Amino acid sequence: MSEKKYSYNTDMADERVDEYKVINNMSSIDGIEINEEKYDEFKITQVDVKNENGANAIDKKIGKYITFEMENIKFLDDRQKVIDKLKEFLKQLIVQGKDSVLVVGLGNMYVTPDALGSKVVKGIDVTRHILKLTKDILSEDTREVSAICPGVMGNTGIQTSEIISSISKIVNPKYVIVIDSLMSKSIKRVGSSIQISNTGITPGSGITGINTQIDEDTTNAKVISIGVPMVVDMATITNDALNKIENTTDERNERYQKIAQSLDTENYIVTPKDIDELIEIMSDIISQSINEAM
Repeated sequence: MSEKKYSYNTDMADERVDEYKVINNMSSIDGIEINEEKYDEFKITQVDVKNENGANAIDKKIGKYITFEMENIKFLDDRQKVIDKLKEFLKQLIVQGKDSVLVVGLGNMYVTPDALGSKVVKGIDVTRHILKLTKDILSEDTREVSAICPGVMGNTGIQTSEIISSISKIVNPKYVIVIDSLMSKSIKRVGSSIQISNTGITPGSGITGINTQIDEDTTNAKVISIGVPMVVDMATITNDALNKIENTTDERNERYQKIAQSLDTENYIVTPKDIDELIEIMSDIISQSINEAM
């Protein structure tokens, strides 16, 4: 039986793996390894895309995709446990030392579901200017950290990757950490999951799909992306509801496309009514994790 092609409506690697296995009636995917860790209040799923077969299956680049999933982020008893674990993974991806780091907050700061990146950047402890002007007040092992919010192409007329590439030539970072809002296929995951990856990111790919990849080729630095799903499209919610009612997975992709066309889903993206609070909580967790990892 030939494998069916599937059009993904999520940026989350673990969701794409689950969807691919359901659509193609598979229990595993060649070239993809999955590991799960469960804690009292959150779960971590690590997706390792090992080869081109795995990359083609879920339309993700070869590399690591680590997802934190919290049951209810607003009522999490101890956020520090999440921060510590997120910091641990960041330290695995960033060699400890004094190598320069550039933190980039992607998205549109004037649109709440897309403002995660700018909120995180506000909480980053930047040191580059201090090290250049009065480094005597900092410890000898202080890492050079800088941060920017390049905005969106609709406001600047410039692709985000072009801005970051140009700044990277001046700052010359060893690592670039990009933070962005993502799309999920589950409303339950919006504002309550975090995905880390070492493969770069294409800003706005979930909605516009016209931006250029931000990766090692465009920045000349190792790129680590941190994203939080902040939106779900209407067709996904409708399709999920029908799945529960009908209790079947047959022709799910075909039905999604019909729903998307009837709802004009490109113009309607759904986000929770408490998105402001979720953005604040998640930006605080991510900025603290980055600061502590540095």
